[in-house]
Amino acid sequence: MPMISTHRSLLLALALVAVACDAPSEPVEQSAECSEGEKCDTPGGSQAEQCEARQAEVLDSSQRGFTPEAIRWAAADVEGVNTASRDSRGQEYTEYYAVVKPPGADAGTDLGRPKSAQEGDVTPNAVCVKGQGGSDCGLTITEDQLATLEDSPTDVVGACVFTSWHADVPGPLPACPKGKCGSKANLLGLPFNEEFFRMKISFNSNGAANDLVKKCFDGKSPAPKTWSDTSDPLTNSFFRGCMQVQELYGTGWRRSDPSVCAVVNRLDECGCTVPGVSREDLPSALIPPQPGPDGKVTLRGFRLGTWDDPEGLPPGCRYLDIGEDSHTVVACDLTASDVVSNLNDPKEVCRRTYGPNVVVHVPLPKDAIVCKPGSSQAAKTCGKIPWNLGAENG
Repeated sequence: MPMISTHRSLLLALALVAVACDAPSEPVEQSAECSEGEKCDTPGGSQAEQCEARQAEVLDSSQRGFTPEAIRWAAADVEGVNTASRDSRGQEYTEYYAVVKPPGADAGTDLGRPKSAQEGDVTPNAVCVKGQGGSDCGLTITEDQLATLEDSPTDVVGACVFTSWHADVPGPLPACPKGKCGSKANLLGLPFNEEFFRMKISFNSNGAANDLVKKCFDGKSPAPKTWSDTSDPLTNSFFRGCMQVQELYGTGWRRSDPSVCAVVNRLDECGCTVPGVSREDLPSALIPPQPGPDGKVTLRGFRLGTWDDPEGLPPGCRYLDIGEDSHTVVACDLTASDVVSNLNDPKEVCRRTYGPNVVVHVPLPKDAIVCKPGSSQAAKTCGKIPWNLGAENG
């Protein structure tokens, strides 16, 4: 693949995203388990209801998914992604897990860490107390260790790991030359290598991102029967993009897939381009295959930040020094109180406490995008910044 021009690499960091599945899914209705009152692994409801729920969250909340400079979403999974029959958490192009190092231990133990490309294949979640039974035990502690944790509730005894390192981007990390990690290239004893810090689920990959952008750009989103009837949800840009994702992959219940597809579709509707990049080359220009033609990794994953700052993190969190400034691997403090109060599932502390404010940022080269809307009904709705969904004239 030829080297990308400045304009190309500038753009679409835009679509450096997307959480596409490997194959299209059937329409997502509630499963038999859900209808019988069991908790689902993923959200139920019709595809339209799922898109309405995401639209309310992404466009109408105080944490908007779009700005003139970025597409954004929280690392935490949406409600309904859980561990009912398998641990499905890690759906938003960011995988996460807990690490707990009990008093007197030499190293931490990972809990709920994805192990393979198969969704739901994770290390055991629970911290169990010796002699008290329990299931899904990833770590067993003594009663004395439990008492020590209870006596020092504010002590930091572990971490929540958030990683956006693409599943198909090779290692080793710069901090571990030739795959050998030194004494400082670890977190609580877990070395900075592919096993512990690269995403595993197949759709959390560079290739899936490229596929999503290509299919959203080459396809057409469903259109309303009458564009003047604003009661039709298809007159909303996000809803159209979300329903397009539903048709392609059945994943409109996520934040990332519909957010990316909606932006890509809106760029197409509004005749937006980047000078020097042909339509056919756009997906690979936006998401270059990794490693690049020179053998170097130019996109390890999507930058993690906060809602207010793509370069910052929530209190208690820090970027891990993996040997490059990619900001793709984050650790947040787990206290003794966090662990004691959530022995069955410390990973849920990560989702609940930090996940809503550890935010994926996909930068958009605002000044490089040129839009020339055509004469279609969709084009007549384009604002000054059509990719800034929900505030296109802002």
